[in-house]
Amino acid sequence: MVRQGRFHELAHEELAGVDELSSRVFGAFVTALRLHRRLMIGALAERDMHPGQAFCLRLLTVNDGIAQRDLAAGLHIAPPTASKMLQAMEKAGLVDRRPDAKDQRLTRVSITQEGRDLEARLHEVAAGYVNETIATLSEEDRRELERLLGKLNARLSAAFEARRQAVTPAPGEAEVVTP
Repeated sequence: MVRQGRFHELAHEELAGVDELSSRVFGAFVTALRLHRRLMIGALAERDMHPGQAFCLRLLTVNDGIAQRDLAAGLHIAPPTASKMLQAMEKAGLVDRRPDAKDQRLTRVSITQEGRDLEARLHEVAAGYVNETIATLSEEDRRELERLLGKLNARLSAAFEARRQAVTPAPGEAEVVTP
């Protein structure tokens, strides 16, 4: 296990081949991600909820009846992982799973009223978190942070898409196998 102080040092180490400022920004970003994750996991744990389940409920509130495979894709998790998570959520009465009426190969996932009620409470947790953290910044700082994160998100999305295309052949393209 990495000591808290040592992790902070590792996150702020200069990276080889990266300018000092970019390296420091990366370290600050990693630290913010880690702290955000810890705060959210703690807030959700107080309600006996795993972050993945919370995101799943949120996705289902706006996509009720979604195909299980599409839900897994939306959560960026493997279908077997989604299946295991949904089993636990179904057992807890938060979701229902049923075969698709037209295509028996598909399973449709619906949120129950109990799931909707829990998601509404989790929405309150998120609002409290935002008020405790982001809302405490000045309006000017929030606008600047929004602008910068928008730019960063665009770069991250482009990098993600480039990597996805590099490993996924285009439709109709055969994979090249080298001996």
